[in-house]
Amino acid sequence: MLKAYEARERPLFPAIVVLGPFMPADAQAALRARAEALRDVHVIRFTPVIERLMGQATAIVGMGGYNTFCEILSFDKPTLLVPRVIPRREQAIRAAKAEAAGLVTCLPIDAYPDVDVMIDALAELPERPPPSEAGHKDLLCGLDLINARTEAILKSSRHAASAALSLVR
Repeated sequence: MLKAYEARERPLFPAIVVLGPFMPADAQAALRARAEALRDVHVIRFTPVIERLMGQATAIVGMGGYNTFCEILSFDKPTLLVPRVIPRREQAIRAAKAEAAGLVTCLPIDAYPDVDVMIDALAELPERPPPSEAGHKDLLCGLDLINARTEAILKSSRHAASAALSLVR
């Protein structure tokens, strides 16, 4: 992503880059040094309370880990996922499925080194629809659904127990 901002071929929105919790110190230092030369890019260390930043964001760029993906859906932000494929393909599979469902835009890691592709994806990102506009009813209603199904099961069980008791009497 920094290469796209360094190229400055198209205006891009301001970016906050949140470093991963396990990123080696030398890699962190290198990214910070590059970002210091860019007027619209700020780098911060990993924070376990990233929700405030995501809530204020125009859009989100991420790799597509499970927690990040859940946050993306809950904050309903246009998203570009650039999933990794090593050591596992989990992120790439999740990103491809989410893109097929219209929830996010996915930039396969193979296309990532192409700065022009990244610039185009970033420039278009703020205008992309949020996940809620993908047409998936009840996308974030899991708790309500679980409660409704549990209530139905309990009512059914009570009704069955009541019917069994009246047969015994």
